[in-house]
Amino acid sequence: MIIEDSKVKKALSFLTAIIFLFSVVMIWSFFKVDKSSHFHQLNIRHFKHTLELNGLVSTPKRTVSEQNLYFINDVRNVIMKIREQPQACLNMIGLFERFFMRVINTEAIITLCETDLAIANDTLSKISQYENGEISAQYLQNELILSLTRFSQNSILFEAPVQKTVEFVTHLTILIILFTSILVLIFTHKIGTAVTAILNRRAEAIKALAKSEERIKQLAYKDSLTGLPNRNLLSHTVDAAIAKAERQNAQFAVMFIDLDQFKDINDTLGHSVGDKLLIEMAKRIAQTVRECDSVLRFGGDEFVAVTDCFESIETIDNIAHRIIEAVRIPIELENMQSFVTGSIGIACYPQNGVDCNSLLKHADAAMYQAKNAGKNQFQSYDMQSGSKLNRRLTLAAQLHQAIKNDELSLVYQPIVHLPDNRTIGSEALLRWTNSENEVIGPDEFIPIAENAGLIIDIGGWVIEQACKQCKIWRDAGATEHAMAINVSTYQLKDKHFTKRLSDALTKHALSAQSVHIEITENSAITEDKVSVQTLHELSELGAKLLLDDFGTGYSCLSYLQNLPFDVLKIDKSFMPANNTIASTIIAMGHELNMEIIAEGIETFQCYQFLKHLNCQYGQGYFFQKPVPADQFDIFKKFTPSLH
Repeated sequence: MIIEDSKVKKALSFLTAIIFLFSVVMIWSFFKVDKSSHFHQLNIRHFKHTLELNGLVSTPKRTVSEQNLYFINDVRNVIMKIREQPQACLNMIGLFERFFMRVINTEAIITLCETDLAIANDTLSKISQYENGEISAQYLQNELILSLTRFSQNSILFEAPVQKTVEFVTHLTILIILFTSILVLIFTHKIGTAVTAILNRRAEAIKALAKSEERIKQLAYKDSLTGLPNRNLLSHTVDAAIAKAERQNAQFAVMFIDLDQFKDINDTLGHSVGDKLLIEMAKRIAQTVRECDSVLRFGGDEFVAVTDCFESIETIDNIAHRIIEAVRIPIELENMQSFVTGSIGIACYPQNGVDCNSLLKHADAAMYQAKNAGKNQFQSYDMQSGSKLNRRLTLAAQLHQAIKNDELSLVYQPIVHLPDNRTIGSEALLRWTNSENEVIGPDEFIPIAENAGLIIDIGGWVIEQACKQCKIWRDAGATEHAMAINVSTYQLKDKHFTKRLSDALTKHALSAQSVHIEITENSAITEDKVSVQTLHELSELGAKLLLDDFGTGYSCLSYLQNLPFDVLKIDKSFMPANNTIASTIIAMGHELNMEIIAEGIETFQCYQFLKHLNCQYGQGYFFQKPVPADQFDIFKKFTPSLH
């Protein structure tokens, strides 16, 4: 068996070497083909700029004169562009290229490039002489025409040797690739045959070994890393505790323990260090509980403690508190102190469940409550929080079918130009009525969609519908109507988001300026490189970027300094309008030459105040509530009143 292994390793090493050499040859060949074809691209640029020079010099209305300085600058710029082509060609030609040009008699490429450089430099010199008053305008005009003629001739003469060079390099690389491909195929076939013969002889032994290992796995109830019982023994342990509690008419608890910072340490310091941490934490937890209690490793960085029967709930609180304190003691990892905390969820029998599955489910739910409450603590399961969790799970399941079942819809709220009260755009707002005809608010279902990984699909549907409606309104005569679309930070983390938006705009024949992208202020944006890049891509595309709920987030000023936002939206929490924060934001926006939209305008006094501060735009119930598209008046001009 050892001899066979040695043969397999040698054969695979030899095959790896062959494939590596073939890859090197392929890369070298494609590099040479690409480099040779670049001559063609340079000649096309040379020809293009020569035509551009021809358009300048040969046009009778544009002649050299002292009054036509722009013409002289245009000519100089074009000649400098023409000069770049031969210079780039000469930079590309090394010893290898010169050798092949000599072999196939295409050294004329070098001569033509050098001639072009000389013509360009001479012509630029003549322009400088003219500007210095050393030669006349007519003399310069004649020189330019002569240079144009010589450039045009060189473009034509350059084509033949370039074509010959490209064809030669292409044919040569094809022959090299073909030859090496045949060699690789031959060696691969022979080596593959030899390896297959060896592996076939081992197949029966491996099958027998796999069956034996499967039986061992089925019988194994011990975690190989920590030495604790594993989750295979969990059901048996809980069932035994239930039986004992029933006999003694007592209660016991299931604790679900999760290490809060384990993933960070595992990703930063490596799996071996992570394993060391798990071993230490398993030891601490096992030593902290009572001798009559059981600790099992559930998986990853999760542990389960099953307590023995107890009379007072304070007993469980004490055990959970001791575990929290034991976990938080600093641990030495990689010659540095690391700090880890734990979150514990507790479910008691029989109050929180009468079987293993329900107890574990409720302990897990309580653990997430502890994490959401700030981590490094324990929480007991309560029915109200459990109901909230069940509702989130139910809504998440329903959301998977929401688009397919046509349960989502958009409503639109007008954005009003405050100086003249015209409707200049709208904000598309998402609504969901589920299959049970229950209206679910976006504040509830959007976070669920984000956590369930559905926000990309839902956001794509919103963009598609909003662009479609914007096109309908623009075709109906509202040619300047802008559609504001809310975008989740999860969508910004999608590398393809800008392309998705661009595709939707192209599909509906809309310009990027017709959509405004609203992003809620969130510190996570600046911490994610993909999100920042997406914002800059959207700005380059031409879409306006609106910073929504401005002033309520984490770092307002850093957004304005580092990200390409065009518009600030004052959050409705800063209304009514006598709020000094709203005044400050408007003044700051004016200083930064940014447009301002005020949300939540509900009263005439608020409207008057914002208008007095020169706030450009507003929206709110004072003008109109969000309505379906068929109830939206795209040409409406509002008449503000006290009522």
